[in-house]
Amino acid sequence: MVSLKKHLANSWLFPRYIGIAYIEPAMRRAQPYARGIMLDVGCGTRRYEAIFRNSVDEYIGLDWPEIENRAYPDVVGDALCIPFMTGSIDTVLATELMEHLPSPQIFLAEVARVIRNNGVLILSVPFMEPLHEEPRDYYRFTPYSLRVLLDQNGFSIRQLWNKGGWWSVVLGSFVNQAIYNWASSLDESGHRRYGILTLIALPVCAILQWLGYHLDRVFHSRKYTLGYTVIAVRELRPSPK
Repeated sequence: MVSLKKHLANSWLFPRYIGIAYIEPAMRRAQPYARGIMLDVGCGTRRYEAIFRNSVDEYIGLDWPEIENRAYPDVVGDALCIPFMTGSIDTVLATELMEHLPSPQIFLAEVARVIRNNGVLILSVPFMEPLHEEPRDYYRFTPYSLRVLLDQNGFSIRQLWNKGGWWSVVLGSFVNQAIYNWASSLDESGHRRYGILTLIALPVCAILQWLGYHLDRVFHSRKYTLGYTVIAVRELRPSPK
């Protein structure tokens, strides 16, 4: 069942596919902003490399994999102490990473250090998403917290996109996750039990995700969302006289 889940990871049958359904189009919208040397911090399996590869001169994946075959970095390193020289990177990509860092402030300060003047940060973060990768799941972000954090580190937001609305949150995430958790409950060690109920639940989960995604394309909402994708530019600020 674990291998089956891996094969379904790029389809609506994957129980958390709705997040991917929003992030991948957002990355394509962000593609024109990418340039020069791109550093993908927390690159994981390099899901978005193909989107940006032809827009940048060099793509570098950075990660600190804790599980074999869950990440394929070019450089092994810490997001809170990025192992690159000051002003050496043109574009930083960080998708669904910042919630897993104990200090988002230190991370953004490190990004501000390594990125060149007018460099671009492409960032995606969760808002109304379930706990995941526990216990390393520390934060959720609003547009206002993102603006404050980015402004404190010299970034100006150029674009900010919601990852869906009310329908994606309620049907595509909450109800979908409740059914999946019922069909594939956790055992004493924290691993899921997969069986016939899982095979029955997966098509239901797919329908709920698909329905939530498409209803949000008709009925827009602002206060409920799975998360946000941000394009921010690091601007050189004059020193005070």
